[in-house]
Amino acid sequence: MSDPARQGSVLDLERPEPETAPGAPTPGAPANPTQPDWKPFARSGEWRRAQAAATLSFAPAALVAALTSLNAFQEDVRARRYSAARRALDAYAGGLEDTQTQSQGEAALLRTLAEPEVLRRGLAALEQGAAERDPAGLQTCLAPAEAHPLTRAEALNVLGVLHALRTEAGAARSCFEEALRVDAGHYRARMNLGNLALEAGDPQQAETEYREVLKLAPDYDGAHHNLGVALRRQGKVYESVGSIRKAQRLGVRRSQQEGREELREQFRASPKLRLVRVVLIGAVVLIAALLLFSRGG
Repeated sequence: MSDPARQGSVLDLERPEPETAPGAPTPGAPANPTQPDWKPFARSGEWRRAQAAATLSFAPAALVAALTSLNAFQEDVRARRYSAARRALDAYAGGLEDTQTQSQGEAALLRTLAEPEVLRRGLAALEQGAAERDPAGLQTCLAPAEAHPLTRAEALNVLGVLHALRTEAGAARSCFEEALRVDAGHYRARMNLGNLALEAGDPQQAETEYREVLKLAPDYDGAHHNLGVALRRQGKVYESVGSIRKAQRLGVRRSQQEGREELREQFRASPKLRLVRVVLIGAVVLIAALLLFSRGG
């Protein structure tokens, strides 16, 4: 059972505002006492809304940047883009330090809700758990990830995937449902509930689950593919073909994007590759200059 976030198979087992001094009025900002407060959203783990509220209320630029990075971290973990999640986490940690210089109280609250080191340990546990094939061993390995809501849902999803691979459908369903209770936006956990329904011979329920997934992640190629399979099993051939073709287009786009991101990551990690890139760019510029001068002569 593999994750459509990577393979597209049936079984899914994948601008801050200008900086102002703390408390200083922002030029042009409306004096609106009903402006949203980001803190209640953050306390309830609604990081996308927290980011939006901070932006709309003209919060310090560093705070908006930190919340933006934390929201990106959550999205990357949901999508099992662990490398991208690590970069977002590094950006969040930097934004949190910058927030400390602008608003100590808000920085302290944010750190209490999402301590970078706790998230780093959780992310590392998710990465290490990929090789574990025993449910008890995996649960032990994932303990740091289960310690924080931002990584807990993914940990439960990973554990559910292993149960599904072992044909333990009841245990798998419990994990996926618990993951959604922790994070209602974890679309891959919802996807996996659809896959369990499809495996159990209930394509209509699977279709319902996949359509819910697409409300959360409209460009998730795996959900479009699996929806096509569920539709075909119900005899809805025309709809099925359209869904699968859309999955193929989105899959190509995602593969190209992942390839570019992987290449950028390699350049960031390797000084030699960065040097090679500089040399190649220099060579291209030199050749272009020589061609230009030769034509002029």
